[in-house]
Amino acid sequence: MHGSVNIRLCIMMFLNFVVWGCWYVTIGTYLTATMHFSGTQAGAVFSTTALASMISPFFVGLVADRYFSTERVLSALHLMGAVFLYLVTRATSFGAVYALMFAYCLCYFPTLALTTSITLKNIAAARRFSLFRVFGTLGWIVVGSVI
Repeated sequence: MHGSVNIRLCIMMFLNFVVWGCWYVTIGTYLTATMHFSGTQAGAVFSTTALASMISPFFVGLVADRYFSTERVLSALHLMGAVFLYLVTRATSFGAVYALMFAYCLCYFPTLALTTSITLKNIAAARRFSLFRVFGTLGWIVVGSVI
């Protein structure tokens, strides 16, 4: 396997988890302290992650590789997700935040499987996957330490 491909796969994993780490740890504080949501409302917003994780892979799996390349689907999902996450910062009501976070999570959580798929397609041995995946964990840790 070419070294530059390995580096790009590591960077992809790193950045994919940086995105998640940027908001996941701090959103509870944002929702309760800044938006003045109740604990129940904040919990409901967090539940969008689980709901989207169960729903979105079915639809994205139908599209990825069948109609578009995995890389294009990954890019499109991140771009759409960025728009939804930006709109969350502009929302003022619980209903709007919930709907926008759900839309964002529908875009983000399939990227976990897509980055895994891209990595496995581009490495010589699947047993080496953990060497690439660890960069996702490092991304989460780095951004958590910075924020």
